[in-house]
Amino acid sequence: MPTLIIRPSGSIGSVTGFDVSDSTFMSRIGDNNTGTAATQNNINCTAVGIPFANDSTYSGATINSITLSVTGAAGGRGSGPEITCVIKNGNSTLQTSTLVFSSASTQSASAYSTSLTPTIVDNLTLDITPDNTGVAIKEVFITVDYTAGGGEGGGGEGGGGGGGAAAGYTHKVLGVAAANIAKVNTVATANIGKINTVD
Repeated sequence: MPTLIIRPSGSIGSVTGFDVSDSTFMSRIGDNNTGTAATQNNINCTAVGIPFANDSTYSGATINSITLSVTGAAGGRGSGPEITCVIKNGNSTLQTSTLVFSSASTQSASAYSTSLTPTIVDNLTLDITPDNTGVAIKEVFITVDYTAGGGEGGGGEGGGGGGGAAAGYTHKVLGVAAANIAKVNTVATANIGKINTVD
């Protein structure tokens, strides 16, 4: 199943207790560069309403799961900082997880897979609340695992016509009856034996 990474993009709700402004915070955690960071500089620290970029790649697809990952490190006051991460769809909480950075690393929450749709993924936001140890957040991203929607495959382009083109195929391909196959990824009839799982 294909995956796609989406990163923070747009205007955050609010940032407090970090050493950078709202826009710089968003830039540093979403630039795919672990050389930049937003570093906690106050015991009271939160980043609320972090939005993510939308991507048309998963439009019309079945969303199997999303997995939050954060690259971070200790921010200077001590080792092992923890951050609480809350993924939301609008005002609804989807998942709450705690990530611990015992060393500079990328930590991931458990995959979340309950009732996801492309519309929900397009409206994801994240709240981050660090403990009082001090953390440097370098990257934040969500991996979207999806199954592409029906296209040329079974029942699509090849499902209707039957007739001429299908006559050359005498074997099932991936469980589709020979009579229903008009073409298989442009493989010539003579070469049908080269396709995996032909019986």
